[in-house]
Amino acid sequence: MAANLTLGVDIGTTNVKATILDTDTGKIVAHASREHPLFHPRPGWAEQDADNYWGAVTASIRACLEQGAFANAIRGVAMSGLVGVTIPVDQNGKPLRPAPIWMDARSERECADIRERVGEETINRNNGNRIAPWFIEPKALWIKKHEPHIFNATHKFVSPTGYCTLKMTGTFSINTGDAGLFYPFDYRRECWNEDVAAAIGIPVDKYPRIYRSHEVVGEVTRQAAAETGLSAGTPVVAGGTDISSAALGAGVTEAGQAYYSMGTGSNLGIMIPTEQDVDEFRILKWPHVLPGLTMFDAPMAFTGASLKWFRDQFGDYEWRLAERIGQNVFDLFTAEAARIAPCADGLLYLPYLGNSLAPNWNSNACGNFFGVRPDTTRGHFIRALVEGVAFDLYSNVKIAQQAGVKLDRLILNGGPAKSRLWTQITANVVNLPLAIPDIGEAAPFGDAILAGVGAGIYPDPVTPVKTIVTIRETIEPDARIHERYDEFFGLWSRVYENLRGSMDEHRALLERYQIGQEH
Repeated sequence: MAANLTLGVDIGTTNVKATILDTDTGKIVAHASREHPLFHPRPGWAEQDADNYWGAVTASIRACLEQGAFANAIRGVAMSGLVGVTIPVDQNGKPLRPAPIWMDARSERECADIRERVGEETINRNNGNRIAPWFIEPKALWIKKHEPHIFNATHKFVSPTGYCTLKMTGTFSINTGDAGLFYPFDYRRECWNEDVAAAIGIPVDKYPRIYRSHEVVGEVTRQAAAETGLSAGTPVVAGGTDISSAALGAGVTEAGQAYYSMGTGSNLGIMIPTEQDVDEFRILKWPHVLPGLTMFDAPMAFTGASLKWFRDQFGDYEWRLAERIGQNVFDLFTAEAARIAPCADGLLYLPYLGNSLAPNWNSNACGNFFGVRPDTTRGHFIRALVEGVAFDLYSNVKIAQQAGVKLDRLILNGGPAKSRLWTQITANVVNLPLAIPDIGEAAPFGDAILAGVGAGIYPDPVTPVKTIVTIRETIEPDARIHERYDEFFGLWSRVYENLRGSMDEHRALLERYQIGQEH
């Protein structure tokens, strides 16, 4: 086989996906995925083991390589991954503790400390973002305060992508997208701001060297080759965030385009020129994999995770039925929800099973159903789950529009995008067309394109996308149904606002009585 293949690997919150791209034909020739665990040791905590990332990466790569004689034909590798994950490693690259991830909410006090000592405006101006536990430094300061021996032993703080790139190459690195979640990163100059790092209280030498997404970091080592099945010496590029790589893979390459990624969590990403000032910090900003573009990005925590929670807790019958008839268990759930009218006969769901990210940024938020009546059925609950997730998206769409960002459609990708009911509900709620590209998993595909640039196959990331990515179909909104959703959205928003104080009291009681903590 001619050596014209590239490998892309995306490290998601609950699974890793790997894709091999034939750059001659623009076709995916192999794909595989492997799950990895997520731990909630206390209320509001969410941790993962960095070596579980690497284990899932190696397993998914090997599963791809088993699908053909590919190993010696792969000319480049790139990885992407979830963001907002704080992995402290020693000088040998060994993880020093489980990594608090993006949904971890333990560091509110550290956020308050950063606001007092550094100032929200300083962070806004340098990094383009707000102060919240979602980011790296609040969690790093929590480690510094509660586990000083870990902080002092930390050689570098790395991202999941950076950690697995380290395991692949032996080089400490971070791509510009992942760096955007670190407050000392100057997102316009693409460098570490030593003054901001010092003000926060983290030595700047604990941050890795920054690489652009298509730049080569190193080569596959002999040890990594033995673990993955790849050929030693294969170039490895820096990669990107899971969302920005997925945006590339879905064909989002120009300012003004918007992307909605649905998975365990979800992201609304709107492309803006990096030099453009958008004075709105409820929605985040971080670098796209394409230099000169910034993603005006709204992360939401419990998208697919909401329906997965329902499946795990109440779906024994569907599990057994799906196994017996060979059907996807989630299709059984959505079929039940499809029999329920829009707005679930008044049942509303707040999709905050651990916290709320954009736009509310409330670490004490918790999930709620509102409007249960004697005739409320399982189907109502399932439909309300999907609609609640769509309402969360709609709240961010409205904020972006109010900030002056123009939206005419959303380009859609991710697991729930395979459900026609889910996509139609989403289109009706946000009142925007949803364009679905004719691709599978966008993030590893985007990574494979970046690998092709690093390997010298492509002149830039945009050129191959123009010829490979096409729109399979567009889901149009129903304006009449949207009017109904818009009214219920107003009520849904007020339910959250009315419960904010009660959510704070609820979290305090959980902590007081150590409910949900491991002993």
